[in-house]
Amino acid sequence: MSDIHSCPTCNARARQVRDADSGELRLKAIQDDEAAAKIAQLKLLLEKEKNRNERLKAKLAELDGQPEV
Repeated sequence: MSDIHSCPTCNARARQVRDADSGELRLKAIQDDEAAAKIAQLKLLLEKEKNRNERLKAKLAELDGQPEV
């Protein structure tokens, strides 16, 4: 995921994106602070869900290794 950065020319909030043609990293402006806050909130939620998913996979692997009762 991309991080929130400050544009060096206009000091606006921006996120890094990779240019499809050249592969260069560029800054793309975020239009308002609510969007930046929502992005940060979604990143936290995604990280929590990834951790939960890993724990569930480990638990499932543990249960698959045990004989049925």
